[in-house]
Amino acid sequence: MSTATSLRRPPRVLISGGSIAGPAIAWWFTRYGFHTTLVERWPGLRPGGQNIDVSNQGREIARRMSLEQPILDANTGEKGTVFTDLQGRARISMPLEPGSVSPTNETEILRGSFAQLLYDATSKTTDWRFGDQIKQVDEHEDRVDIVFQSGKQETFDIVVLADGVGSRTRKLVFPPQDIEFKKLGVYIAYFMYPRDPNDPLANQWVVTNLPGKRALSFRPGGPGLTSAFLMWCSPESQGYEKLPQADQIAAIREHLLYPSVPNSTITQRALQGLSATTEVYLEYTGQIHAKHLHTPTGRIGMIGDAAYCGTALSGAGTTLSLVGAYILAGELARHRDDPRAGMKAYEAWMAPFAAQLQDLPPGVPQIVLPQTELGIRVLHGIGRLMLWLSKFRVVQWAAGKVFVPGEVDRIPLPDYREYEVVLDEKK
Repeated sequence: MSTATSLRRPPRVLISGGSIAGPAIAWWFTRYGFHTTLVERWPGLRPGGQNIDVSNQGREIARRMSLEQPILDANTGEKGTVFTDLQGRARISMPLEPGSVSPTNETEILRGSFAQLLYDATSKTTDWRFGDQIKQVDEHEDRVDIVFQSGKQETFDIVVLADGVGSRTRKLVFPPQDIEFKKLGVYIAYFMYPRDPNDPLANQWVVTNLPGKRALSFRPGGPGLTSAFLMWCSPESQGYEKLPQADQIAAIREHLLYPSVPNSTITQRALQGLSATTEVYLEYTGQIHAKHLHTPTGRIGMIGDAAYCGTALSGAGTTLSLVGAYILAGELARHRDDPRAGMKAYEAWMAPFAAQLQDLPPGVPQIVLPQTELGIRVLHGIGRLMLWLSKFRVVQWAAGKVFVPGEVDRIPLPDYREYEVVLDEKK
């Protein structure tokens, strides 16, 4: 750290969104000597939420933030993945064991638990403001003037949008023709309910296909809870995501019951859980594809789901959020006196990386949601065959080419340590 750098006025950064990407970039900005303010429209942290997986480059970034071990300590306790039939009988088992192939990862954690870790890591260095949001944005070449919903007015050097796929602030800044919502034709409903202590698969990710292009899933959801989701095909949005919670629950129940599956223990389990739920989240899935990740002045940028949502179907949302936060903060630290250059460098690195992670395997999601029971049996047969073939190196190589385009998980991260002004004695 040079003397000039240490005496310079810290750039003032406003971050909109307090889930994952927002506090992550606040942590890195603080590392580089920026002054950070984070505004979150909810009155506090939102607990619970769906399971997320902190893997690949995301795990490496968590390690650099000294959060890898806390994530492992707070994981959901999921021990593997099981695909079952309609009566809950295992058809494909994929335990989390050395040398085994499994969708389950040791870094499975609830979104709310990870958000709490990030809050704890930033609460003393970032000005957190709950219960407020950006109402008006006036962008200039040398600053951004902000009016908050609360009426407060402030000026910032940089503004970062990290407030999710439906970002309200993004609509204030970017023209609608520059933001594409690419619908994937699937609804996903998440709900939590008390765990059955007698459930033999309570520590497994249980996945069950239902006739009618539907799938049910049950996972460990934290202490004493089960996290469930129902997925069903819908070529267009039916507006369920905009309904009050009671009406959403009714819609979920309707799609659990029809087409009917007589005497299905799995369906009954979901219906019982839905009756006891304490939390529901319903979304019509789609990806965000932005023409640009920043404004022409370089004063406003986007990260996370607001910029390149991959959806739960990609399994890469957390990685995209953490990598985007790391790259944007690092490039603005590198180009401290030229935010336009920093934003351009961020977009040049991040846009192709995000595009590769958003590239879903061929046919997904419809191909994994058969219409008939025969189709489900065929899907299970293919799954068992692929699991057996995964033992062979040539198949592992071919699968990597199909399902991990360009081997994106091996792309090395840039090193920005020379721009740090907060030193970690452990490094």
